[in-house]
Amino acid sequence: MAENASENRRTVAVIDGNSLMHRAFHAVPPTMNAPDGRPTNAVFGFLNMFLKMVDEFSPAGVIVAFDKGRPKVRMEMLPQYKAQRPPMDPDLRAQFPMIKELLGALAVPVVELEGWEGDDILGTLARRGEEQGCDMYLVTGDRDMYQLVTEHVHVVSTRKGLSDIAVMTPESVDDLYHGITPALVPDFYGLKGDSSDNIPGVPGIGPKKASALIAQYGSLDEVIAHADEVKGKMGENLRAHIEDALVSRKIATIMTDAPVACDPVDVVFPAFSADDVSRALGSVGITAMQGRFLALIGQAAEDSAARVIELPDRRIEAVPADPDAVRAAAEELLRATSEGEWVAAALDGGQGAAPLFGPARTLWIATSRALISLEEPADSPEGCPVAEGALDLAGGLVAGALSYLFAEGRVVSPDIKALLHAVAPADSALPAAYDPLEADPARLFDTSVAAYLLDSARSSFEAAYIAETYLGASVPACLGEEGAGEGAPARAAVDAALALASASTLADALVRDGAADVFRGIEMPLVPVLVDMERTGMLVDPARLAGLSAGLAGQIDELATRIRALAGDETFNISSPMQLSHILFDVMGLPARGLKKTQRGYYSTNAKVLEDLAHDHEIVRLILEYREKTKIKSTYLDKLGGMRAADGRVHTTYNQTITATGRLSSSDPNLQNIPTRSELGHTVKTAFSAGSGAVFLAVDYSQIELRLLAHLSADEHLVAAFNEGEDFHAETAARVFGVPVDQVTPALRSRAKAVNFGIVYGQQAYGLSQTLDIPMAEAREMIDRYFEAYPGVRAYLDRTVEEARASGFAATMFGRRRPIPELRAKNPSLRGFGERTAMNHPMQGSAADIIKIAMVRVARRLRGEGFSARMVLQVHDELDFECPLDELEALTAMVREEMEHVVALRVPLIAEASFGETWAEAK
Repeated sequence: MAENASENRRTVAVIDGNSLMHRAFHAVPPTMNAPDGRPTNAVFGFLNMFLKMVDEFSPAGVIVAFDKGRPKVRMEMLPQYKAQRPPMDPDLRAQFPMIKELLGALAVPVVELEGWEGDDILGTLARRGEEQGCDMYLVTGDRDMYQLVTEHVHVVSTRKGLSDIAVMTPESVDDLYHGITPALVPDFYGLKGDSSDNIPGVPGIGPKKASALIAQYGSLDEVIAHADEVKGKMGENLRAHIEDALVSRKIATIMTDAPVACDPVDVVFPAFSADDVSRALGSVGITAMQGRFLALIGQAAEDSAARVIELPDRRIEAVPADPDAVRAAAEELLRATSEGEWVAAALDGGQGAAPLFGPARTLWIATSRALISLEEPADSPEGCPVAEGALDLAGGLVAGALSYLFAEGRVVSPDIKALLHAVAPADSALPAAYDPLEADPARLFDTSVAAYLLDSARSSFEAAYIAETYLGASVPACLGEEGAGEGAPARAAVDAALALASASTLADALVRDGAADVFRGIEMPLVPVLVDMERTGMLVDPARLAGLSAGLAGQIDELATRIRALAGDETFNISSPMQLSHILFDVMGLPARGLKKTQRGYYSTNAKVLEDLAHDHEIVRLILEYREKTKIKSTYLDKLGGMRAADGRVHTTYNQTITATGRLSSSDPNLQNIPTRSELGHTVKTAFSAGSGAVFLAVDYSQIELRLLAHLSADEHLVAAFNEGEDFHAETAARVFGVPVDQVTPALRSRAKAVNFGIVYGQQAYGLSQTLDIPMAEAREMIDRYFEAYPGVRAYLDRTVEEARASGFAATMFGRRRPIPELRAKNPSLRGFGERTAMNHPMQGSAADIIKIAMVRVARRLRGEGFSARMVLQVHDELDFECPLDELEALTAMVREEMEHVVALRVPLIAEASFGETWAEAK
């Protein structure tokens, strides 16, 4: 739009600060907070709209106006003016000082005058700027501002959310109101009024009637002059409320003579420094926009040390065919490690699971003095010999350098696990140049894991996020990326440089946030253990998988035939939600009351919808069975065989930075997600075995989260139930339903079990009623009885929620924090989720910490005591092993000992063991 401005006229934007802040507050979910806990959703939305405006109009100057105090002039004319408006939300009010401080850092003038509204400041600046030869853009959500529109004054009208805007010209105002020109907007409001501001207008005259009257007579004054001609009730109201119409017009008229000391012609944008904006954004925890603001000042930002991550000037590019470069690289690595430096490393592509001597790859290493690239062609595994006394990289540049660094150095990387896999490939048929369990966790620093512990609510910890958040910097465009120029660095080179630059800042932040012990005591020691488990993998029988798949295919075909027959022999794709919805609700007429339609206009057929319908409709029961079997077949039976490596094993990948709870997740394939309670899931597990002469040993914690609840709440009855070794669910049933323990039926025990586990997850009456398929009132009564039986639990959960609301996070016994911004949400559903999360995290997160500690201790003893058994899998609260028969007793005793003594609780930790020839038989 700025290109359309008149020749030689400056473009100046004036923002209605109050309007934009209110719109942003309601458009952006209340899940954002500054480091000190203050909400920042309105600030974030305001800045996002600010940047959009700058991108759209490229203003040479920007001014922001705010209301200040009561609107005295208008209140003198109309005492009830804006009187009906509720008080400002405290979370929004808290953000006004923040946005004003940020605008100061951006060198954007903030104008506010006691007793004057922002509208009048915009009006004054609009007319002044127009007179001074500027094209003015007024950014506001208030439609009464359309009266200011001229050839050189445009209103940028924010409509839905923050992204939908319209630029109002005299023509578009006329079109919108059907004959109302900007000059007639006050007359228009005089007739129709404005309920949002308590402007009365004339009763019974809305926008259409107001515009029609003005179009017919030409102005409000002429409408009043011809009031006797207006028929019916509208005429009566008009004649009775002439004074109201005149006052309303006056109230709606924007004043253009406010005593504003700012001249649009003198305002310059951008005029801020990189350091100021980086510091200001960092102070409120909104760093994702930093790069966009810094880009506005272009070359001027280069003077800032924090502008772009810098790569070391000295470059050593080593390939096997260049002995001098290899020698220089080796000497620099020797120097850095001997002086105790942290050395950063990253592999091109970021994946370390490629075969040791596979495709060409490059390892990038950053030291305090140099950036080293070690390129290893696929056909040159031997590397190249170097001079005596230097580091020997003859066994391969990448493998040799990494083996040396892990053995002798201190290694920092955005993916330590990938580096370890570069020397210990996931496929155990390939040789390992280094044993990952020999790596000293105290000399490992994974920047992604550190960033995850500092904000586990995030889903990714890419280089740009770490650079902006912890260094106030941006990363350059890299080779192969959009905007990269000639000579752009490789992504892995930047990753290495950033890792080295950010390690100390991240370490300080871990200490400040109380997360250093979790990082050093739990997460870093776990990395080598996970690498070893991933390399070990799990034996899977492809013939067994194929047989199971073929059998299931026949069952699926039979189900499809039955489903189509019940649907009247209609031909449709059962796996298509849209076609299935048509058959169920349009053709068969199943009840759709209360169901919501998708964005594409059909009723949802998700699992919850179908499960509710399955009670009364056979076709729905068959569809659910069809879905389960097709998912098991396609996800596991048809894929797992093809995922075996050369060693005949399936190698999952464990992810440390995915779940907010701290639990590990599994991917490619996800072995943690095979259904545990279904017969089909159990069948899949029959394809996994421990091999000849060995068994599959499974050891899992018994009711660990309930035991943690007993410990953390210190409820005397709950603690006693576990310490006395009673059937805990039966004991709960006795207390909740008021019967002796020996009279607790299986049905009552099952209900008590549902309550026990529901309480751990913060479940309310609705959730329990859905779980047990009982009325809400009955579920509510059960929960009330539970808290009467265990009053310490109620007090603990209430206390936990309040502490999380005050601090903004919940923490485990070991200090692992989970941010819960939802606790500040105005939306009851979001706030309820936050409360349930606050209740659950201390138990679920502590359970995650406990089993991670157990994994490290068990791995240490497996190695130290010479076991042949291998730890092959972790699934939530369970550890699984391949165990030679002659080690079964000793291994079981050792694993149980370690798992049960991770931490001392008020109640015992119990680990239960079972074994069998296959995974299925072991569980």
